Amino acid sequence: MNKWLEKPWVIRVVALLLSVLLFVVVAFDENVGEDDDGFENPFGITNKTQPLEDVPVQTQIDEEKYVVSGVPETVKVTLQGSVSIVTSTELQRNFDVFVNLEGLEPGTHTVPLEYSGITDRLNVYIEPQEVEVSIEERASQEFDVTIDVVNRDKVEAGFEVANVIADPETITVTSSKSIVDNIAIIKGFVDVEGFNETQTVENVPIKVYDNEGNELNVRIDPPTVEVTVDMANPNKQVPVSVETTNELPEGLRLNGLEPETEEVQVFASEDYLAQLDQITTKPIDLSEITESGTMEVELDVSSDIRKIGTDTVTINVDIESIEEEVLEDVAINVVGGSEEFSVSFVEPSTESMNLTVRGYPSDITNLTAEDLQLSIDIGDLAAGEHQVPVELERPQELEEDVEIELEYEQVTVNIEQEE
Repeated sequence: MNKWLEKPWVIRVVALLLSVLLFVVVAFDENVGEDDDGFENPFGITNKTQPLEDVPVQTQIDEEKYVVSGVPETVKVTLQGSVSIVTSTELQRNFDVFVNLEGLEPGTHTVPLEYSGITDRLNVYIEPQEVEVSIEERASQEFDVTIDVVNRDKVEAGFEVANVIADPETITVTSSKSIVDNIAIIKGFVDVEGFNETQTVENVPIKVYDNEGNELNVRIDPPTVEVTVDMANPNKQVPVSVETTNELPEGLRLNGLEPETEEVQVFASEDYLAQLDQITTKPIDLSEITESGTMEVELDVSSDIRKIGTDTVTINVDIESIEEEVLEDVAINVVGGSEEFSVSFVEPSTESMNLTVRGYPSDITNLTAEDLQLSIDIGDLAAGEHQVPVELERPQELEEDVEIELEYEQVTVNIEQEE
């Protein structure tokens, strides 16, 4: 048997028989549903009903002149007939469903859904069978494009959006006249999060809205634009000012609070920088300072500042405490009296005394005995021993809070008449 199958002419005969058999089966399937007289064949068990969902609907009308609404995008088409034809039609979908609006005037019309490209040997059912459509005259109008910047506050620190330019700046909208007349806004949206340099964003979609913010389904030409976003980082150098609160402990004086960093670079909007003349530290509590040194202080950074060169500065603190110094042998000058009398000191025994000076070092460091004048006025006192008050003359430039204590508030002198 195997030898017979190996012969070429045997294989050709078998192939021919299979082809004939297949032709007979198909022909029988197509005609088994009904006989030549149109009566149903009792053996029509090969009929098939097949629903097709989402079949596109075409609109036949002069689209350059009219706009149509109310036509569904898709419909359901049910095919009924022999298995082979239904299956072939389902797979190929080489047919059209349409509404024919040619010759109809603007207005509202109820029209049937039609089809073409399906053999008459199939029963075809379309759902819905008819639709109500509205025909309007087509209108076109040119509009300016507005670009909305999204996440403007999320650009890289220190930067801001300086300018936004759309290319092209205008687009043409085509739709029914009533819709075109109701257009309020034409805009695109650009997300600038993380931007730190000028960038061009391509293919930005354009949206069309009415007065209530509803997006309109219209034809836009072009449907996208190219948007250039110009970035800027305005900044300037700003002096640092030191703020304080409370007072130093008693006996201490503040000579200076000087920041090591005199200026910092501040990044902010142009308007904010224009009125910014200094940036202050957070207040330093003087009541907690007891000696000179350095300290790190935070800057008081406003929320309007996008970025700052540094948020802390080093402050050099210079304070001093009251000290005491003794000036020895300050001369006592004698004022008044007559040449007939001589004056000698009893207590103290010399014409000088010590002075104790209390004050801040910056006030008294350079003070000498020559800067202070002590004197007694004996006036017209008679001969004899007298106690005379000592007067102190302070330099005008000496601070008032410098205390000077005399070793003797009054001195004892002996006045004698010359022989």
